[in-house]
Amino acid sequence: MKTSTARRTAMLFAGLIAAAALTSGTASAAPEARNPCGLYRDGDQAMYKNCTTANENIFVTRIFGENLYHCVTPGSVKHVGPWNDVFRAYNRGTC
Repeated sequence: MKTSTARRTAMLFAGLIAAAALTSGTASAAPEARNPCGLYRDGDQAMYKNCTTANENIFVTRIFGENLYHCVTPGSVKHVGPWNDVFRAYNRGTC
């Protein structure tokens, strides 16, 4: 009877350690999710972040309205329209 109790205690302890490891891994991944590159959603708006060291000429295709080109400087974020209107953003080189 002592062996089964010790085994259950050891398994419980191992489970707690595994859960703690998973929780700490999730916390370290969170800053990447809050700091995206390229096209991303911010509430109901579409944003584009340039994480490169060069200007990016992006072509934004929209569902309603005309498609537009934007020049996004290194490290900056550009508002490209409402999220429900923006279809995609393509990098068309430098500007």
